[in-house]
Amino acid sequence: MAVAPSPIRIPNLQQSNPIVDREGRMTTEFARRLNDILSQIVTLLNTIALLPEIQSQLANLDAATQAALDAAASASALTDATKREQALVNSYIEPDSVLTASPTIITIAPHTRMYADGTSAPVNGGTVIATGSGDTDYVSYDDPERDGGTVTYVVSTTPPVQTGDTHVVGAVLIPAAGTSDGGSGPRRPGYVEAKFQNADEA
Repeated sequence: MAVAPSPIRIPNLQQSNPIVDREGRMTTEFARRLNDILSQIVTLLNTIALLPEIQSQLANLDAATQAALDAAASASALTDATKREQALVNSYIEPDSVLTASPTIITIAPHTRMYADGTSAPVNGGTVIATGSGDTDYVSYDDPERDGGTVTYVVSTTPPVQTGDTHVVGAVLIPAAGTSDGGSGPRRPGYVEAKFQNADEA
């Protein structure tokens, strides 16, 4: 708890008290009072002289406090951004396989995007033009708001990375004729692919 400084009190000179004695020398009482007054004035002047330094220190303290608050806000924003990114990176779709391909068209069935932070978004189905028979086509879409609904599907022959706004749906081999079903989309965290054993290996 801060202690308030003592107020400066300058004593009054009394007319009834002599200034000099009979020999013309300053009396002890007057000298004491005068020295006390001068000491108080010096203290007051020294305090006034320190005010600019005190104001500078307070300004520095304000700046340091604001810098700390800004750093805390930036750290909080960074943490939120990291959590948001990880929610997408570890997201997956239900059902996990929604692609069907003909030699010219890839059809995407409606599905639900399951984010790792516990949120989800229903995504409408759609179609996209295949790149060519024999290719493995990768399907994805951008959804900055992560609210699903109608999205614009895109296709590429290189695997997209599920980061930023890019949501990976899956991959499908384009047939030369007929139709083919696509492989599974992004796996849910902790997914373990089942392994089957042949009867003659049991």
